Amino acid sequence: MRWLYKLPLRLRSLFRRGRVEKELSDELRFHLEKLIQENVAKGMTPAEARYAALRELGGVEQIKEECRDMRRVNWIENLIQDVRYGLRMLAKNPGFTAVVVATLALGIGANTAIFSVVNSLLLRPLPVRNPSQLTVLATRIKGSSYLHDFSYADFHDCREEANGFSNMAGYQVDVRGFAAEGWVDRVIASFVTENFFSMLGVRPALGRLILPSAADRSAEAGVVVLGYSLWQRRFNGEPSVVGKKALLDGRPVTIIGVVPKEFRGVFSMAETDAYFPIGQLAGGDTSFWTARERRGDLRVLARLKPGVSLAQARASLAVIAGRLAGQYPNTDKNLLIEAYPEWLARPQASAAEDWPPMVGLFFSLAFVVLLVACLNLANLLLVRANARQDEMAIRCALGAGQARMAGQLLIENVLLAILGGSTGLLLSAWLTPMLARICTPQDMPFLHLDFHLDWRVFAYALGVTLFVGVLAGLILARRAWRFNPNVTLREGGRALSASAGRLRLRSALVVVQVAGSTALLVISGLFVRSLETLRHMDLGFDPHHLLNLSMDMSEGGYDEGRGQKFYRELKERVLALPGVESATYTHSWPLCHYYHLAAIFVEGRRIRPGEAPPEIMYNVVDQDYFRTLRIPMQRGRAFTDGDNQVMQGTAIINQTMAELLWPREDPVGKLFRTRKPTNPRLEVIGVACDSKYTPARGKQPYFYVPLAQNYDAIMTLQVRSALPPETLAPAVVTHFRALAPTLPIFDVRTMDQALEGAGGFFLFHLGADLAGGFGFLGLLLAVIGVYGVVSYAASQRIHEIGIRLALGAAECDILGMLLRQAARLVGLGVLVGVAVAFSAARAASGLIVGVSPSDPASYGGASLLSAAMALLASYLPARRATKVDPMVALRYE
Repeated sequence: MRWLYKLPLRLRSLFRRGRVEKELSDELRFHLEKLIQENVAKGMTPAEARYAALRELGGVEQIKEECRDMRRVNWIENLIQDVRYGLRMLAKNPGFTAVVVATLALGIGANTAIFSVVNSLLLRPLPVRNPSQLTVLATRIKGSSYLHDFSYADFHDCREEANGFSNMAGYQVDVRGFAAEGWVDRVIASFVTENFFSMLGVRPALGRLILPSAADRSAEAGVVVLGYSLWQRRFNGEPSVVGKKALLDGRPVTIIGVVPKEFRGVFSMAETDAYFPIGQLAGGDTSFWTARERRGDLRVLARLKPGVSLAQARASLAVIAGRLAGQYPNTDKNLLIEAYPEWLARPQASAAEDWPPMVGLFFSLAFVVLLVACLNLANLLLVRANARQDEMAIRCALGAGQARMAGQLLIENVLLAILGGSTGLLLSAWLTPMLARICTPQDMPFLHLDFHLDWRVFAYALGVTLFVGVLAGLILARRAWRFNPNVTLREGGRALSASAGRLRLRSALVVVQVAGSTALLVISGLFVRSLETLRHMDLGFDPHHLLNLSMDMSEGGYDEGRGQKFYRELKERVLALPGVESATYTHSWPLCHYYHLAAIFVEGRRIRPGEAPPEIMYNVVDQDYFRTLRIPMQRGRAFTDGDNQVMQGTAIINQTMAELLWPREDPVGKLFRTRKPTNPRLEVIGVACDSKYTPARGKQPYFYVPLAQNYDAIMTLQVRSALPPETLAPAVVTHFRALAPTLPIFDVRTMDQALEGAGGFFLFHLGADLAGGFGFLGLLLAVIGVYGVVSYAASQRIHEIGIRLALGAAECDILGMLLRQAARLVGLGVLVGVAVAFSAARAASGLIVGVSPSDPASYGGASLLSAAMALLASYLPARRATKVDPMVALRYE
């Protein structure tokens, strides 16, 4: 029972340590005292009386719980008081608050805007059932860097045998001509397998969808499901649209339903307007279903089985690829099947390897801007904290503990961060529509980039805001924890110079700010120089005075005979226009965003075991292509009217292809085949000089085949004119409409405009714009930070400056002294920034084309600009300090 006698001592210690007597409610304390008096009157000792009273009131634990509740209430009251006090202090200094909020808004707004773009392109899940289970499959030929879609035959085998997936669906996206109720338009069409909607778990908003029980080759091929936006835009949302007839490329189809509003399709860059069965894509071509070498016909989405990881699924695909290679050695011998998470493979599988470095680079740039904003905030707060030393000392003398002071400063910083974050979120909402316009190539108007703010953007903005507030607050909280009020009170409030430790901290912050802005300016300079280098480099053809006009004959239901006749008639009419020098047809022009790709088999040369044939891009052109684009012929001849269907297949190769396949030989007269060794032979009749085909790559092998021998429904008419090409466009369009009034026409633009498109310089222009914006923000924040620190340092030395001036020092001496100190910090920051930028540029060298990652002009220009702006920010407060009246300064002290 000895614990009984020790219990009162423990309770007394508890009461003393937690001040329980003061924290208990008045009613409970009254009953406790009354019971103790009654127990003492019964003859108990005071300790026994207290213990018995506690037992009667409900026990020790109940008392402890009430004490905890009271302490919790006190903590909340203290928090409310600190928040109110912080708001009063911020309102008391509106200038300081405005500068800090603007600084944080720039940093947080830039980061949130970039995140909203990434969120829209990658992170926002598809509105389907269990989107996290979706993967994108693609094929690759061993040894090749190109990713391909599937042939239908390979897709069918994978769907039947892949045990890591619960289901697979195929689709292909294309632009087609669609006509209904008197209007004709080009629409984004998805051709889907019969299980497409059932696998995704999509239900119709109206009518029905393509039945999962229907075979891909069944009668369902004559139906169409409308996208919600097309239904609203063209049919006014009328329910009676179900059952109506329409035309797809001149072929009749029946509208059977409408997809729900939230489902925009699986092609992330554009909303799908209409969904057709895959049989419509095949048409009457039976090889679509059986030819395994037709990789590119079908994109594949697969759903992982529950509990199956992506690595396990990839292992099952490797087994299937091995079986197909053994069973079909002529077409699938070197076949590899890759799998990527759906969110990473947008809009196509090849993007899975391009997104991470690009997103990482721009997030890094945005983070540097945020870091500079944080350092700027910390610098400003340190300056303000020095000015509040008297206030802190008095509060400590009145009983405020170090923890309370640190908490107060932390709360004030979080309040500032919340104000800055809210303003930054508004700034981001204003910037995102602008980013949507910047990120949309002019030659792809059908792209729909939705950068609206959702809960992920808000959560990211909140996380960044709290990160900034806590990071800056911890710096001040640490300082408050080590604050000694006796020194300040003993000095009677007289302004003191900052300690060496504080000076070092502020100096380090200035160095990092300047370093961050310098690094941003260097990276932006490299992007700008890369863009300018591309624009002025030799493209291998003359892009000036060229007009492009594109058409897809299949959208009007034209077969090959009608299509070739239309090409001839339109070209004859255009050549008769005044000012036209020449005209040509081409499937893809240099630096456009689509092209043909084929495996090459050289006649008389066997492929070694385990070696894949080279895959080379090619183009379909007519006989006037090289003359119109002014591409010189190195040897041999260009195409003529004689290269027609009755002649053996011919081809013109470029210099790089000649060096790759026939080094140190004359390639003219050599033979090769495309796609598979049994295809008809092509004879090399000429070698053309290299042109620039894709901006991010150097020399590439390339070849051309004549339009007369290789009909293509999608062609571009290129017209060279002595007149400005844009003035020629109306006349060309008029002739086009006269020949084919119901055939859609698109991409009517000059070649110079086309080079700024998605396949040309657009991505580099986008990179230069974004990097330049980040560089400007970083420089602006660094200038604000340097100005604030130098201004405060000058104010701290007012007494010293007054004495120096009173003793006869010249203003230029004072100015030089202050500028020398600032110049040392700025110079060190520039050196650190250059080193950081050099490392970042080497890591991102794949995104910088035509310029060395160590380009002297970029580094020199960025360093000079950063140093000049920082020194200018230092000069203004230093100059103001030299104008102080010595008598005023000394009297102030």
